[in-house]
Amino acid sequence: MAIILEGCDGAPVIWGKLGEFVIQRTKRGTMYIRRWVKPANPQTVKQQANRLAFREGIARWSSFEGLYHKEYWDETAKNHGFRDGYRAFLSSYMILYKKKIAELSGEAEALNWVRDVAKPILYEASPVREMGIKVNNDLILAVMKQRSGRLFQERLRASLDYLRGLGWLDRIRYGLLPLADSLREWDIARLGLLRV
Repeated sequence: MAIILEGCDGAPVIWGKLGEFVIQRTKRGTMYIRRWVKPANPQTVKQQANRLAFREGIARWSSFEGLYHKEYWDETAKNHGFRDGYRAFLSSYMILYKKKIAELSGEAEALNWVRDVAKPILYEASPVREMGIKVNNDLILAVMKQRSGRLFQERLRASLDYLRGLGWLDRIRYGLLPLADSLREWDIARLGLLRV
C-alpha cells in the first residue's frame, strides 16, 4: 500500500508498493521506482539453524515464559522500547542463542542450552538496536524542529489546500497523519485531518 506524505519542498510525496512497482527514497531523499522482486530465500544451513532457534523461542514463550514471567518481560518491553514482552523476550532469546553458539561451539549445544527452562533468560540489550533507537530519536527531533518552522507550515497548508481541492483528503484516510505530532490532537485538528 502506498502512503502520501508532505515532502520537504512542500509537494506531496508518495512511496510504498503500487501494483507490481515499489516507490522508495534513498537516505539522501532521492526517489526511485523499481519493479517489486520477491526476496531470495537461499535456505542456507545457518539460516535454517536461526529459523529453528526462533521457532524454539516462540515455543518457549508459549509454554513457559509467557505464563510465568510475562510481567517481567512486559516491564522490560516498556523500559526498552519494545512493543510488548513477547518481542523483548524473543530479541533476548536470539542474542543469548548467538552468544552460546560461540561459548559452547555449536548450534545444537546452544539450542539445547536456551531451550532448557531451568536456565533463566534475562534481558540482553542489542548494541545495534540501542544505537538505532538513538539515531531514530535524533532524527525525529530534527524533523519535528524543521516542521515547526513558519516556512514549512505555510508550504504544508498550501499543499493540503491543493490536495483538498483535488478531493484526495476524502479518499486517503491515514496517509497524512504523520505530518503532525499525533500525540497532540489539536495539531491534527488544526490541519483539518481530524474533526473535533
